[in-house]
Amino acid sequence: MTLFRVLLAVSLLSGFALPGSRCATADDGAVDFTKQIEPILQQHCIDCHGPDEQESQFRLDRLSVMLSGGNSGEPAVVPREPDRSYLMKLIRHKEPGMEMPPDADERLSDEEVSLIERWITGGAHTPESYGPAKEKTKLTHWSFQPITRAESGSVDFFIQSKLAENDLAFSREADRRVLIRRLHLVMLGIPPTPEQVDAFVSDDRENAWEKLVEEILASKHYGERIASLWLDLVRFGETHGFEMNRERPTAWHYRDWVIQSFNDDMPYDEFLRQQIAGDALGADVATGFLVAGPVDQVKGSDAKLQQVQRMNELDDFINTTGTAMLGLTTGCARCHNHKFDPISQRDYYALQAVFAGVQHGDRPLPPSQEQQQPLAGLNAEITKLLSRLKRFIPKEDAGKRVAVNFQQNVETFAPHEARFVRFTIDKTTGGEGCIDELEIFSGERNVALAEGGASATSSGDFVHPKHKLSQINDGEYGNERSWIVRAASGGWVQIEFAEPAVIDRIVWGRDRQGNYKDRLPIGYHIESAIEAGQWNPIASSSDRKPFRAETPSDENYDFDGFAQQEAEQGKKWLARLQAARREKAALEKSTLVYAGTFAQPGPTHRLYRGEPDAKREQVGPDAIEVFTSLNLAPDAPEQKRRLALADWIASNTNPLTARVIVNRIWQFHFGTGIVDTPSDFGRNGTAPSHPELLDWLASELIQNDWSLKHIHRLILMSKTWRQDSQPDEAAMRVDAASRLLWRFPTRRLEAEPIRDSILAITGVLDLQNAGGPGFDAFEVEMENVRHYYPKKAYGPKDWRRMIYMTKVRQEREHVFGAFDCPDASMVVPKRSRSTTPLQALNLLNSGFIMQQADLFATRLEREGATVSDRIKRAWLLCFQRPATAEEIEDSKAFIQQEGLRQFARAMLNANELVFIP
Repeated sequence: MTLFRVLLAVSLLSGFALPGSRCATADDGAVDFTKQIEPILQQHCIDCHGPDEQESQFRLDRLSVMLSGGNSGEPAVVPREPDRSYLMKLIRHKEPGMEMPPDADERLSDEEVSLIERWITGGAHTPESYGPAKEKTKLTHWSFQPITRAESGSVDFFIQSKLAENDLAFSREADRRVLIRRLHLVMLGIPPTPEQVDAFVSDDRENAWEKLVEEILASKHYGERIASLWLDLVRFGETHGFEMNRERPTAWHYRDWVIQSFNDDMPYDEFLRQQIAGDALGADVATGFLVAGPVDQVKGSDAKLQQVQRMNELDDFINTTGTAMLGLTTGCARCHNHKFDPISQRDYYALQAVFAGVQHGDRPLPPSQEQQQPLAGLNAEITKLLSRLKRFIPKEDAGKRVAVNFQQNVETFAPHEARFVRFTIDKTTGGEGCIDELEIFSGERNVALAEGGASATSSGDFVHPKHKLSQINDGEYGNERSWIVRAASGGWVQIEFAEPAVIDRIVWGRDRQGNYKDRLPIGYHIESAIEAGQWNPIASSSDRKPFRAETPSDENYDFDGFAQQEAEQGKKWLARLQAARREKAALEKSTLVYAGTFAQPGPTHRLYRGEPDAKREQVGPDAIEVFTSLNLAPDAPEQKRRLALADWIASNTNPLTARVIVNRIWQFHFGTGIVDTPSDFGRNGTAPSHPELLDWLASELIQNDWSLKHIHRLILMSKTWRQDSQPDEAAMRVDAASRLLWRFPTRRLEAEPIRDSILAITGVLDLQNAGGPGFDAFEVEMENVRHYYPKKAYGPKDWRRMIYMTKVRQEREHVFGAFDCPDASMVVPKRSRSTTPLQALNLLNSGFIMQQADLFATRLEREGATVSDRIKRAWLLCFQRPATAEEIEDSKAFIQQEGLRQFARAMLNANELVFIP
């Protein structure tokens, strides 16, 4: 008998059908789908869930949709399992508010419900006309198609073609003074100096423009300017938001990394990879992207509320990655299948599984080259001082190990094989014992790490949002990544390795960041075992010197009984030892960066309607199914999950990534993207105005090592970009918004370049003090809940570029924030450009502007000998063009009546100053 016949016989006897078989079996023989089930569906369901109409994107005439479900993400039919079939819940009226059919007089009879139940129990077989059990989704939407490159083309070629279709033509090239002003404002965010303008105007070389473009792209101020585009997208802020809104003093590292990455023209694919998985790529700061958004520090006491808060954090990671990098909105799929794009609820939770191990928080960086030498010097000095101070140890402590300290304690013992290690806390400095990390080494490998497969258990945990058992072996240090035992004494924590290992050293601490000194275990014993319960002691506090809080925590020195001169020398050594330790701690603390912490997550489940306590099937880490699979195991290491997703997003074959970023660059130059929904390239977004141009730019990006500067160069060198911005009446009737680019579309500057331009014009802009901690725009009331008030006085430390202003969430800088400056609470793909009375009042009457007007007047007096000279200089500084004779005369009359300072104030309020020409 053939194998097929054997399987067929077994299937008939057991009541199961072969995969793909449509044959009826003994189980469902009593229910004929065509005669008994289909008429019920036709009468009660098909009008709303059939070929003509599909409410909730669900239909009952396709087997694949029955099995996968509609928007709800719930499988409507689970063959042989009616209790798990969503269809049964609906027709049994077990789903409040979702009873089907909705009209009471149309509802199914008990006999009809029973028939459908029996049909499902029998295997839910359907005729061939209902299609296969799983249909491959057809990606017909334009942005989901592979990038195609026209055989020949350029920016001007595609723009000219579209203009010709609409009987339009390019405008003439803009005058050189306009071009250099436009170039500096767009690409650097500050105006050129009169001297730079004169140099370009008088440059008669054929490649003068090309040279100027290259000079601008090489400027360090380029990164400062374009970084705002990215920081808006990733909702970067330097406070946590929500009601406490406390500061993140180490978040600035990520801002500086973004600026430097743009200046270095880091390949864009690598720029993305490092932000998702920089900890695996030698770029720890870059993962500041993941946690750049707001986080609620006040965790609810209710377990369900805590779950919701955590779901919201993960949702923020998923949404930001999707919109910023892929131009896809994924948030809808948290509760149901996406209504427009092929993103299922299962896809959403697969992405959640990728990010499930990411937590908000600081992470220590490896010491920089500048820090390594002083750290090495301090370590050497500390070792030398400890050696000198040995003679002063009290006799009763001679031969004992150093006392327990708060930051780090090392236990060494003879190498031996173990599978389990238990740390029992017998006594503390007060309260329940706390450990921030328990590291167990086999040679140089920490075998206790959860990401390596080790698991932790305990006698009981102190319940608190910041202190969790999962943090005892997550590889992260500090109080906010610690575990607290529930018992005051006798409580324990245990690590089970993935497999037996030969161990020889254990390292532990209360708070390795040195901020907390309570709850220190000072009495403890440590045991190991190969088999559970068969414990052998390996280390304890019994051979340590006693802990004395009033003296250095690792040494207790007794200077009594020594000659006065020797005792005085010992005390000096001790004082220097304490100072050296403080210096070392401060230097190590300076390496912290708010770039998230990572731990191996537990299983992720799809949640019905997004409810944390409505778990459905387990979902492994993956990308969006219709595009690709990451081919990861459900328990894949945390870091490997993010790296796999990053590799797919940054892949040359991903149809979205390159298109999305070149569109953002186009928007950066012209105010509107080729796709004017820059973070939604899905079906609910708009179609591109120039699809061939978009794909040509995307292919140029990929073929040129993902160089963003290359794309800028292509645009800046085009005739399209260099056009004059003057309106034309006939062209305006065809294309009033200049979307087809028959002229360069002028627009108002954003808040940052307005402010920076004013400081540059008045001569006080600090261009040298770049990077590092930001300057404050507010006076802060340092209560538990932070309150921010506008500054009343400004000085040189406030005259850095606005990108270096500490970004406070939920608060706008009180002068320039009115110019549609985002508050960093959500992703902003495109700044709005409102016109409000507050903008005019801020520029006219604020203390900041009044001060700058005084400084401008002082500069004009210094640089111009006569009133006419000062007027001419003001025009060149503000607008990069000479004043006309009429403007000079009007200005003289104004100065004679109101004075130079009011003239300076008026110039800083001119419309021409805040517009890109």
